[in-house]
Amino acid sequence: MTLLLAGCGSGGSGSAGASLSSATSSSSPTSAESSSAGDTASTTSDKPTSSAATPSAGKSTGNSTGKSSPAKPSAKPPAHPSIHPSAGDKPVALCSVGQLRITVGHGNADMQGSHRPLRFTNVSDKVCKLTGAPGVSYVAGSDGHQVGKPAQRIVGHQPIVLIPNATASAGLFISSAPHKSGCATVTARGIRVYPPDSYQAAFVPLSEVTCTTGGPYLKVGPILPGPNNTV
Repeated sequence: MTLLLAGCGSGGSGSAGASLSSATSSSSPTSAESSSAGDTASTTSDKPTSSAATPSAGKSTGNSTGKSSPAKPSAKPPAHPSIHPSAGDKPVALCSVGQLRITVGHGNADMQGSHRPLRFTNVSDKVCKLTGAPGVSYVAGSDGHQVGKPAQRIVGHQPIVLIPNATASAGLFISSAPHKSGCATVTARGIRVYPPDSYQAAFVPLSEVTCTTGGPYLKVGPILPGPNNTV
């Protein structure tokens, strides 16, 4: 009787153990599925964020206003490579005589006189500005005194911002009238040139016959971009 009870108890225990083992075994996939589901959820939640960022970036790039565009279009080059197109927001000082090399270039001539460029080259390491027509007059003698009236200035001007080594020019007309008028003449040593808005002048060698009185026998235009402007 005792043995029979023991056998029954042992069988119950084995059945319970099998039952427990079966429960553990069946719960294991649940845990694995839970982990797998968590990974899937994580992966799924990452994908929309990544794909949503791409269209958003595309929208910004295609924005017609350009406010969200990652890169602005490059500025157009200046019309003349040696002339800065704009001073921007920074103030630009007037070109002083010490910053400029002033020369008279070759031009052309007709029955009335010669048409030549009066050139202004920025020889400094700083940007400077010229606006309008320069003051020009003939000078003669060892003392450099003025001969005749100063050049007639042609009305009209635009701001010209010169970068280092840039050249702008004003058209210079030299009348041939002194050769024909029978006036008292003198051979000028050159011209005295005042840059626009400057109280200091530069001497430019230019041997020309002119009348001691009357005139003006010179005409000068506004300074413009480029080295070969004439009037």
